[in-house]
Amino acid sequence: MPFRTARTLLALGGVGILGACAPDLAVTNPNQADITRALARPADVENLLAGGFNQVVNATTGAPTENLNTSLQVMSFENYSGLANFNMGPRGALPRTPVLNFENNPGSAATVGAWNSLQRTARSSVIALERLDAEGFTLGSDARNLRARAYGQFVLGLAHGYLAASYDSGTVVRPGGDPVPPLVAYDSVARFALLMLDSAVINGASATAASEFPLPPTWLNATVPITQQQFVRIVRSLRARIRTMVARTPAERAAIPWAQVIADVNNGITEDLLLNMNPAQGWTQSWVIQHYVGPNWHVMTPFIIGMADSTGAQYTTWLNQPLLNRTPFLIRTVDRRFPRGDTRAEQNANSAGGNVGTVQPTGQYFRNRIQGDDGAAADGTWGFSFYDHARFQAFQNAARIGSFPHITLAEMNGLLAEGLIRTGDIAQAAQVIDRTRVSRGGLPALTGVVTSATQEVPGGSACVPRVPVRTGTTFTTRCGNILEAMKWEKRMETAFINYGAWYFDMRGWGDLAEGTPIHFPIPWQEFQTRVGRPSNVGGVGQPGGAPVGTYGF
Repeated sequence: MPFRTARTLLALGGVGILGACAPDLAVTNPNQADITRALARPADVENLLAGGFNQVVNATTGAPTENLNTSLQVMSFENYSGLANFNMGPRGALPRTPVLNFENNPGSAATVGAWNSLQRTARSSVIALERLDAEGFTLGSDARNLRARAYGQFVLGLAHGYLAASYDSGTVVRPGGDPVPPLVAYDSVARFALLMLDSAVINGASATAASEFPLPPTWLNATVPITQQQFVRIVRSLRARIRTMVARTPAERAAIPWAQVIADVNNGITEDLLLNMNPAQGWTQSWVIQHYVGPNWHVMTPFIIGMADSTGAQYTTWLNQPLLNRTPFLIRTVDRRFPRGDTRAEQNANSAGGNVGTVQPTGQYFRNRIQGDDGAAADGTWGFSFYDHARFQAFQNAARIGSFPHITLAEMNGLLAEGLIRTGDIAQAAQVIDRTRVSRGGLPALTGVVTSATQEVPGGSACVPRVPVRTGTTFTTRCGNILEAMKWEKRMETAFINYGAWYFDMRGWGDLAEGTPIHFPIPWQEFQTRVGRPSNVGGVGQPGGAPVGTYGF
């Protein structure tokens, strides 16, 4: 940018005759940011765009581990750990406490980490999109311009969507917008996210862009080439995810335009989207490292997986014990995703021996670990159980090099089934739920059996899921209805895959434990920059804290 030099100003002030006719000296400062120079070549713009999706992955499920996902896991009973690392212990404690938001508080690194990463990603996408819109600029063809625009809008939509889902408010970073956009409510951020994903679908579906597909392999780093049709299907599936994950309450979840969700799922992915992971290349799932260290880092608390108890009695007994003195119990269930056996020794044997690090039999997601590996986690509280989620042990054993799911058909089936239930098509919903309930869980089919939203799932005394019912301070359990069957399948099939896999659903379903923060506050660092006052969020009876949930927790 041109600027006046000190020498120019001295000349103007000291020599009147020169001041009357000499023009200002315009000097370019090569150290000052200049987007036009930095993005002068088509390759520069595409390189800026290309890393956007990986940045979103890293900000949510990938790396570093000091992000919100580890907190969301313990806040939804997807994981339990008493360690202070990544603030898991404080975030997962019962009764729930607020997300603290004062300067340099112990959990601030995670709160600000995801915020900064997603904001930077959004800003980078906007810069590239603005350059694409500059007069006279082209990547070489209309088709190439359109592909880049669709991809940039896709990443911009994802970044805003996850910000809207995670924080109580945010900013809308848009092409041609305010360089310092104001803070707005999360629903405004979500609307812009969906607008960008709408635009990505429209631009991506344009026939003129077909010659520019498949996408460059490193843009999504998928295990298969991403054709034009596949790209549009991926955007539609993620649009369905984001449209549903933003809801804070059951009322907001019910108000979602479910017909649009159903349409997106039906026109979304037709097979799991798997990404090629290799930490050395910047594509990773960092949490997996800690997850498989041992039970101090990860244990499955019985709060949710206890619903697999086909005896009913042990889960009920556990729920009625004092919170800080609950005795772990053997989950004997007909669900094939759990180990078989009537004793811990039998379940150890059915868990490939039960040692930490062992790969489980095909189709089995949970390990009953040997007693010697219980470690300090065997603390006798509500957090401890005999079970670990070991579905991705082989991925960890391969140094996290290989394919890892990013969007699964099982997740989309869950959204489709929920939409069908909410729009009254119980028969079709039952068929969709059975796609995993029967084939993977080995549970009795709902199809042709469950015909109403209130009817209990089949299975009799061995039904799955068996859901808690709280009356006063006492718990009983009952067989769940079709909605609970859908929830069970979605939890089983998305655990430790999606960002906030259980948390965002449980928030919208009203299943969170009392006082659980329903979102994170804007980080104190952002308020400090804006000269505002940050606030805490959540805690029992406090602003932003969930009410007593569906299950009475």
